[in-house]
Amino acid sequence: QWDSELVEGKYIKDLEDNLSIIRLRFGDNSKPLFRKREFIVYERRETMEDGTLVVAVASLPKEIAAGLLPQQNNAIRGFLLQSGWVVEKLEDINSCIVTYVVQLDPAGWLPKWFVNRLNTKLVMIIEDLRKLVQTTAPH
Repeated sequence: QWDSELVEGKYIKDLEDNLSIIRLRFGDNSKPLFRKREFIVYERRETMEDGTLVVAVASLPKEIAAGLLPQQNNAIRGFLLQSGWVVEKLEDINSCIVTYVVQLDPAGWLPKWFVNRLNTKLVMIIEDLRKLVQTTAPH
């Protein structure tokens, strides 16, 4: 809901209670130069003692990803070097600070102007997430 470019986020396999392998797919409705890309990633979720939520995401090594799930539909398989969320509670019970980090290689050729625009869009995901939470969370 917070990323209109994402077509599918599918769990492939749970490795532990808080560690999963996921396929992230961007499809035909994505922007022209980002169409048909996919990422096969680990996702680890941890809640710290103080209530801070940490979600860390990174691509599986290419050989392992290919053995687990061969590329489909002529998709270009990108590589997510590191990504994640940190959601920290503030003293006000209805507030938090969200930190979002993403470092990726989308693979394939992309013009520099598009990569710069993509960087700006990734930052705006936080704003989209804020709007989503405000419209769905109880007040």
